[in-house]
Amino acid sequence: MIKEKDNTTEERILEAAKKVFLRDGLQGARMQDIADLATINRSMLHYYFRDKEMLSQEVMKTVVSKFVVAFKENLNSELSFEEKVDNYIAAEINLAFDNPDLLIFALHESSKDPDFFKKIIESKMSVVFRKQMKEAYEKGQIVPKNIEEFVVSVSSLCMFPFIAGPLYMMIFRWDEEKWASYRKVLKRSLPKLIKRVIFK
Repeated sequence: MIKEKDNTTEERILEAAKKVFLRDGLQGARMQDIADLATINRSMLHYYFRDKEMLSQEVMKTVVSKFVVAFKENLNSELSFEEKVDNYIAAEINLAFDNPDLLIFALHESSKDPDFFKKIIESKMSVVFRKQMKEAYEKGQIVPKNIEEFVVSVSSLCMFPFIAGPLYMMIFRWDEEKWASYRKVLKRSLPKLIKRVIFK
């Protein structure tokens, strides 16, 4: 008789795996530790996820899936170019604000495995958005001359401030409370700053 997978158990596994991966990294993480934290036995864990690599990919997918869906819908919509840029910036900032530790984990793993992100998300950029960007550049409305410059500039400005928290805390001698407060300020102020970098 084939057992049916239980959504609640799978959610517990993913939450436990997220904690262990953030604590120990992919190489240091042990399936037994994940099973213990999820309060299941190791056989049950392997029934849901056969290995750490598969589990790490699923953890990342649960975080970025909603972002990717909204991202694609936004770029392929009938909205104006500027409205799409506003939504793009807001989505990336929210992703970084809510998941700074997981982004650090993903960047670390991708430095060892260049295909790490390919296993999680599709990297194709909207043809509609590319066309709008080309038109905006030719009209002299924006600084980035191509999609690569745009993505690198926006992603860097959206994500780095949130994943670099420990560095800022050291430089400015902030405690956790001060950094938590400043993160909220950044979340409000960054969109205007980034738009000044993108638009002329």
